[in-house]
Amino acid sequence: MRSRQVIKLFNAFHQEPYKGELFQFELEISGRVLDFSINVISEEATLSDIVPIARKISSKMANAILQGIKEKGINVPCRKGCCSCCSSLIPMSVPEVFRMREEFMAKSNKTSNRLLRRCIKSAVRILEKTEYSEYLKDFAKLGKRSVGQVNKWYGELKQVCPLLSGGLCMLYEQRPIACREHIVTGSSDSCKQDHLCRPNVVPIKVSVLEALGELASELEGTEVEAIMLPFSQAWVQDNLWRAERKWSAMEMVRLFAEILKQKESATAKPRLELAAAYA
Repeated sequence: MRSRQVIKLFNAFHQEPYKGELFQFELEISGRVLDFSINVISEEATLSDIVPIARKISSKMANAILQGIKEKGINVPCRKGCCSCCSSLIPMSVPEVFRMREEFMAKSNKTSNRLLRRCIKSAVRILEKTEYSEYLKDFAKLGKRSVGQVNKWYGELKQVCPLLSGGLCMLYEQRPIACREHIVTGSSDSCKQDHLCRPNVVPIKVSVLEALGELASELEGTEVEAIMLPFSQAWVQDNLWRAERKWSAMEMVRLFAEILKQKESATAKPRLELAAAYA
């Protein structure tokens, strides 16, 4: 993985110096105006370079939502160590998959190989339970099934996330944005696949996951893609050349902010429905 950051969030309160250019924008989330200053350090960036700031933006937005909910006296069970939802389908955007590969490779050989094996084993189990990907081939077609139907199907597979070990996420700080945006109220028991009641999921008006998917689509001129986490490392092997493509870092940041602003104003495209998947 690269040793230096190409794009990062700038914190003026820390009075830290910065190099390159600053791009600033704001979003209104749960009645709160959130300011973002992005330090664009290099002229060019790959899709994976946008992911670290996307995670931080997502976390900042999630914290604003959580604060608003808690101020109303509503319980939110979501926290580090809770793994009740870790058998749910976890979609990843193309930039996230490329970034996760870099983060896998940056770890020790033992840890990296362990993570890769867990992803592969999980993918194999899914294929075995779906008659060798026939379901997934249909699922990859735009509009073939709703997200709700796909989530129900995946839940019935009873597959635990390959990143989960001993009830803890092995990559918690680098966990997928879908996990950061999944907020429920009430009891965490409702998130478990064998529970009779559905979890009360908090709707996310401005989805960073969707924004990343649309960003990659706009830059590459492709359909919006989403990759199931267990298949991510197999998918990336077939798309390594895409991971090396570069664009203007400032234009990438501008477009990403524009997509987020469009979602804020509710003029964006419909929610990402896993337009394409890999099997």
